[in-house]
Amino acid sequence: MRKSFYGSLALNNVKKNAKGYVPYMLTCIISIMIFYIMAAIVYNPDVTKMFGGTTLRSLLQFGMWVVGIFSAIFLFYTNSFLIKQRKKELALYNILGMAKRHIGKVMLLETLFVSAVSLIIGLIAGMVFGKLFFLLLLRILVVELPMGYQISADGALLTTVLFGAIFLVVLLCNLGRISLANPIQLMAGSRQGEKEPKTKWLLVLLGLGMTGAGYYMAITVVSPIQALGVFFAATILVIGGTYLLFTAGSIALLKMLKKKKSFYYKTEHFTAVSGMLYRMKRNAAGLASICILSTMVLVTISTTVSMQVGISDILDRQVPYDIQARSQKPLTENKAAELENQFETILSRYGAEHGKVVSYPCVAAYGEEQGNRVIPIDTFSVDKELVQIYLVPMEGSRLEKDYGPLEEDEIIIGGEREVNSETFGIGSMEFRVKDGSSDFKTAAELGTIAIPYYILVKDQQVVDEIRNTAKEAFSEETYFTGVDLDIQSNSKTRAIADTLSEETGRSIYIENRETSAMELHSVYGGLLFVGIFLGLLFTIATVLMIYYKQITEGYEDSENYHIMQKVGMSLAEVKRSIRSQILIVFFLPLIAAIFHVAAAFNMMSRLLIAIQITNVWLFVGATAATILAFAVIYIAVYSLTAREYYKLVK
Repeated sequence: MRKSFYGSLALNNVKKNAKGYVPYMLTCIISIMIFYIMAAIVYNPDVTKMFGGTTLRSLLQFGMWVVGIFSAIFLFYTNSFLIKQRKKELALYNILGMAKRHIGKVMLLETLFVSAVSLIIGLIAGMVFGKLFFLLLLRILVVELPMGYQISADGALLTTVLFGAIFLVVLLCNLGRISLANPIQLMAGSRQGEKEPKTKWLLVLLGLGMTGAGYYMAITVVSPIQALGVFFAATILVIGGTYLLFTAGSIALLKMLKKKKSFYYKTEHFTAVSGMLYRMKRNAAGLASICILSTMVLVTISTTVSMQVGISDILDRQVPYDIQARSQKPLTENKAAELENQFETILSRYGAEHGKVVSYPCVAAYGEEQGNRVIPIDTFSVDKELVQIYLVPMEGSRLEKDYGPLEEDEIIIGGEREVNSETFGIGSMEFRVKDGSSDFKTAAELGTIAIPYYILVKDQQVVDEIRNTAKEAFSEETYFTGVDLDIQSNSKTRAIADTLSEETGRSIYIENRETSAMELHSVYGGLLFVGIFLGLLFTIATVLMIYYKQITEGYEDSENYHIMQKVGMSLAEVKRSIRSQILIVFFLPLIAAIFHVAAAFNMMSRLLIAIQITNVWLFVGATAATILAFAVIYIAVYSLTAREYYKLVK
């Protein structure tokens, strides 16, 4: 045979199977584009010049390899759909006289064409849209440092090598399947029949048990530490339970529908239920995968959006003042006055307009809530919700002018907990709450995993009395100083903080809000950027799996529906049957995914508390918006695939 014959045949095969190849190539192109964009940013030398740049690069590098690994798995999965649909065609080539080595040559040329087109278009799209996504990253990070976008030769080379290797392994797997199969097997491969599956109640109960156990673990979590401990176990249980329920549970459900005569013996339900029942054993894994991918999209996007939007809350908790200082040991009155004077002197040196310098000692302890009382504890209890107690004596400090005076049995409570009681207990002591609550805040300890109570008391004597009731629970006294500046220059604020850090010595830890904000944006912004890409990739994977599933079933059902029409079923009845079939199965993964997200909500909110995101309503809003947006996409995919399915059957 002439060499050009193989090339023409390969090209014609791709055109003829466009319904399968075009979505496959689009997936390849988008995967390549995403991987290249992330690689180009990772290899951009300007990234490390910004605050938190090293952390950002590590996050993007991690996301880049997650994209690469997931792309490899998913391209293997979607390729199996293509080969399944083409088995009959390949068998005909063999029967008509083409040797398997000739078929292999055609498949090699097809793979070269698909991979070359995908790589070229994917890399070009990555270079074109890379600038847009780069600007999006800068917007998310809120950076001042100008970072230039560069087309990365290293990124392009890494992308080409990785996806070239993926396409090569896919080709070798396809050639292996063809070489091991005979023409008769290939002819029957796309329409292999299935016996009516048996209802395996043991697997149904096991699936319910695993899913229920995962749900219980997630719903009953009460502390961030406990959430960290059960996260992976709960996730694995729910994933395993999902696959079992879709495999065995869907068959049990269909058989129950079949036994319900009022439902089953209707034209639109009879054909749909019977058809799904016989192939559900093969399709269950695909439906479960769609459910898991949908859950991953919803959780990834909602959590990363919450983290990015919640940065201001973290700053308000950890860095409430523009510039602040923490001493990790008690200060004498002379040392405290000297620190205040250093603040005033350096602020005057820079000509910085500022509010009053606020200084006070502070002690902290973890605690457990018991009604209108907090009990300081010296050991963590993973099955109880933790709070952080901050005791601040008011007498003798500048706080007295704003919030005082107080009686010995009076306290003022600030923070995120709303106290509606006239009395409040700390340990074994009881206090009257003045004015209910306050806007007073001190700086929360770095890395705290609890929601804070900021408690103002009359004087140091009251603090000592409270500490004596739980000596082991409270940390050493620290000294806090903070000031708000009336200047617009971020660089000037950082310069003042740097000078304070040099002149106050190593025992005083200086922070400024601007630098902390940039560091948080680099971490959480990087996570959001990775989350956007992963969410996009998971969504595309979900859409493509749904599409291929519908196309595959459309080919399988075409002949069945033709036979039904010959024995009297009208086109309208065919359409109603198709709609019934799609609705029964199509929305099961989405409904299950929403249940998974609802069950995981408590656990995820506790994990967010571990990274200082304590605004539950923020997470509620992000989760609801993500579910709504994903449902709209899902319904749009349903409309598209239902139309394609009907065309194939018709």
